[in-house]
Amino acid sequence: METVIRKVQQRLRKVREEMDRWDGLNSRLLSQFSNATAVISRLPVLGEYKNYGVLCTVPGIREDLLGKQMESLELIFVSMRETLEEFNAIVKTLNKALRDTNQMVKGGSALTAKQMQLQVGILPTVAECLDGLRTLCEMHQDEFALKTSIISLLTWKSSSSDIAALRQLLVDQPNIPKDEVQSIFDIIFADEIC
Repeated sequence: METVIRKVQQRLRKVREEMDRWDGLNSRLLSQFSNATAVISRLPVLGEYKNYGVLCTVPGIREDLLGKQMESLELIFVSMRETLEEFNAIVKTLNKALRDTNQMVKGGSALTAKQMQLQVGILPTVAECLDGLRTLCEMHQDEFALKTSIISLLTWKSSSSDIAALRQLLVDQPNIPKDEVQSIFDIIFADEIC
């Protein structure tokens, strides 16, 4: 039984590495979001002739500046979509880890319900490991869906209040409570903590 738990823990170590990658991607997405919102906030100012003062005499300056800002914004949106694809890859990796771990536990030795609940010393039960991994998968799937929705709602027409609300959701990551994630890993890797 200990061997099975150790194998499950090994898979969960890889999942923990994906969590670190997720955090890095979230920082990148927040930076991209901030860059996009900076451009969006400039667009109304650049759209009014009165803001150009003496530069109004330069032919096509307003259109050129607006065009360049829109190009920049589109490039940022493309980068954000690429970042979302990387989040999606992590979600797929987590789901594969869950599927493979379930297969390993149920396929190879076909553990009984009692064996799944069996505690060997300070090690977690197989059921605790699977439940923790399932919870992590659900959290990250839900958060990915939220991030995708948030990014799809951000347009060059977004108001400053909408942008502030969307940004707060990105920062908070409401579907991934840090304390719950830590609690899951504390249970799974209790033998390493002691």
